[in-house]
Amino acid sequence: MISLLIAIPLLLAFVSVMWKRISKSLFFLAAIVNLIILLASWFPNGVEIHAMGNWKPPFGINLVLDNASFYAVLVVNAFFFLVSLMPKFVESYGTSLMLLMAAANGFILTGDLFNSFVFMEIMTITAVTIASKRDNFYNAFKYLILGGIAGSIYLLATIFAYTATGSLNMAHVSMAAISASSLIAITTLYTIGLGVEAKLFPLNGWVSGVYGGNDLAPVILGTSVSFAALYMVGRLFGTVFHGNGAEVLYTLALITIVAGEVAALRQQNILKAFAYSSVAQAGVVVAMISKGTAKSMGLAYFHLTNDAVAKFVIFLVAGFLVYNYKNLNGVFKKHKILGASFSMATFSLIGFPLFAGFQSKLRMIMALFSMKDFLFPAVMLLATLIEVGYVVRWNVRLWFEEETQEKAETPVVASTIALILAILLVAVFLKPEIFLNGAMKMGNALADSKDYIQGVLSVVKGGM
Repeated sequence: MISLLIAIPLLLAFVSVMWKRISKSLFFLAAIVNLIILLASWFPNGVEIHAMGNWKPPFGINLVLDNASFYAVLVVNAFFFLVSLMPKFVESYGTSLMLLMAAANGFILTGDLFNSFVFMEIMTITAVTIASKRDNFYNAFKYLILGGIAGSIYLLATIFAYTATGSLNMAHVSMAAISASSLIAITTLYTIGLGVEAKLFPLNGWVSGVYGGNDLAPVILGTSVSFAALYMVGRLFGTVFHGNGAEVLYTLALITIVAGEVAALRQQNILKAFAYSSVAQAGVVVAMISKGTAKSMGLAYFHLTNDAVAKFVIFLVAGFLVYNYKNLNGVFKKHKILGASFSMATFSLIGFPLFAGFQSKLRMIMALFSMKDFLFPAVMLLATLIEVGYVVRWNVRLWFEEETQEKAETPVVASTIALILAILLVAVFLKPEIFLNGAMKMGNALADSKDYIQGVLSVVKGGM
């Protein structure tokens, strides 16, 4: 069943090449079918695997569905579904979006290191086509080069892991005895390989150009693709390598937070400003993952979910504004629903009370204090002060400065989606369990290597 999450969008993507006129309809069909499959499965009871070709692990390739991979694919496919509801927004990128959906699902679900490399390469290539929208070719090419180099380093890490353990199966590698020197080499290479998609400093130079170059790229790459990449950080450094290499991740993440927020404060382009904000929030998530406990990882993905919802709204609204107005001053006076949604999402971003971001930031800080880590909370508080600076500045400009005489038609579907998601951020503040329960299940699954190993190596369901 879980293989359909990859097979359906992949099949429909090939169909759409022959019938380009219906590519947007096929994208919607793929998104809704995948979402129905996931809702029907819900959180699995234990670890379920699909052994491709009936090859029992650790031989062959297997797909793994546990609480971690389920929550990740649920969030990722939910964002793809929301994008599919806006056919004008998708334009002629339905085929690319279906390939990206299939690759992101495969990247999350695979239990094989080499297979994860293959899916990451497909994900990068299709993301590049989306990044090139609106003739953003230079930044898309830069992303392609960086992604290609990162993929090569990720492959090299996989080769080292195979050399050290004789296996590519994640569960098998997790239980293998690896020498300290080999672990250092492997985890360092995986840090670099994942660092581009995870937006870690100094590997995130592509983000502002890609996110600021068109309206579609930040909405889907800043939510679904980022979530998939950050899921793999938790899977590799939590489940497979048991926290080895976490110190390097922690250091890079803290630098990423400060560098991202400072860059966001200095930006005069709204899409680029929140692109750098996305970099900083990825740093927060990676730093929490690096703490290595089930609670810290659960809170990391709780915060990531809150941030992804907020960023979806922010990028959706900002993209509409940038490509419909030359002057953004006072523009929300003409689009009050979009403006209210944007403001609510930005308030959640800074962790203002009454919004979801407050719940995740407060819980992370309290957890860090209990671990006697005072540096990370200090960095988070500094980052929040910087966030307040540019969030207030953009809201004042968009709401209160002398308004432009231009007038663009309000996108009804996009406005409705933005408002619903903004209200969801308030609902999560009032009832954090909406996201928190799933995120904590994800954290527990990523931290519990023993159950993952037993589930993968002892249970085989299906075949293909």
